[in-house]
Amino acid sequence: MGELERTLQEGAALHDAGKYDEALALYDEAVGRWPTLALLWNNRGNTLLEMGFFDQAAKSYQKALQLAPSLHDSRVALATCLQAEGKVQEALVECARVLKAAPDHAEAHWNYSLLLLLQGNYASGFREYEWRWKKRRFTSPVRNFEQPRWHGGDPAGKTILVYAEQGLGDTIQFCRYLPLLVERGAEVVLECHRPLTALLKTLGNGITVLPAGQLLPSTDYQVPLLSLPYLFGSTHETIPVHTPYLSAPPDRLPFWQSVLPPRAGCRVGLCWSGKRYPDPGRSCQPELLHPLATVPGVEYLSLQVGAEGGKPPFPLLDLTMLVQDFADTAALMAQLDLVITIDTAVAHLAGALGKETWLLVPFAPDWRWGLERSDCPWYPTMRLFRQQGTGDWESVVREVALALQQRDVYR
Repeated sequence: MGELERTLQEGAALHDAGKYDEALALYDEAVGRWPTLALLWNNRGNTLLEMGFFDQAAKSYQKALQLAPSLHDSRVALATCLQAEGKVQEALVECARVLKAAPDHAEAHWNYSLLLLLQGNYASGFREYEWRWKKRRFTSPVRNFEQPRWHGGDPAGKTILVYAEQGLGDTIQFCRYLPLLVERGAEVVLECHRPLTALLKTLGNGITVLPAGQLLPSTDYQVPLLSLPYLFGSTHETIPVHTPYLSAPPDRLPFWQSVLPPRAGCRVGLCWSGKRYPDPGRSCQPELLHPLATVPGVEYLSLQVGAEGGKPPFPLLDLTMLVQDFADTAALMAQLDLVITIDTAVAHLAGALGKETWLLVPFAPDWRWGLERSDCPWYPTMRLFRQQGTGDWESVVREVALALQQRDVYR
């Protein structure tokens, strides 16, 4: 094995182990020794991207593409960097360049779909979104069933298995499409994450909800949940926005009513941290929430299950150790006046319940929050507070604190 090959293997191993500083140091030395090797510049870009250094990562990918213009993965990754910097149109151009040269490049289709959806072009975006199953290392495994895939024909008189995919928030957001199937005469079996089972049973009649791993009944068709917007031809104007479409199970409410102390003011639920993957930029450090403590007449309750990174520096009632699943979280939310949250499943749940919700949105937002607007096309009771620069939660929290002070004036 040659020295270059050993360097590539060592760099890949360090990157895969999450030792990004060491990997970057190795790549910085390597590109000095082998400056015309596009793969080194690409791998260096991958590490910088994981570290959140988007501008530097973009320059590394651009160097790789100068040396090897047909390195399509580098161009797709470059588009990811551009999107993170708010350069959405430039990112679209890079994805389109890949698709012109390689029409079956699944990763380019995937990034292209997210960019279209971010712009609110749902008709084209959801069509492109179907490429997710061909993407390498997609978050949900491809499922094989005996039943044929439902492709959008008349479902009347048929039983359709709809299976959840991706995250908990995705399931909460898109389960709104199941009643549309029932309205068209179908019986629906929904397979979902176990913590969502009791909650999603409130979707209504004609929908049987089963936890993942349980034996499934015989059905006529099957379809992944996030394909339903495409199959129903959803556009920005026609997405089903009636809320609430979920509710706290009635048998959960008495317990949460009993454990809460007497009301001492406006009850606000807080959630400030999500999973690092796939987007560490969604979490807000709890100490940055301190301006909220200056707002009089507010009592805060935690909606942060498993707050390993600490808590806000002000009094916060935390009963989350009593939460068993999302039905409990919904019953707790039913006792609140307002939910303030970062982009996580809590936000989707609050929106699906029709609860007044204020969402803290990072500079490079997930596609469903769109660009610039302060309202949300998916949740009519949601208000968006956006970062104006990467990582700038301080100004967002100040804006939220001011809005909270003014809230009762305009109600």
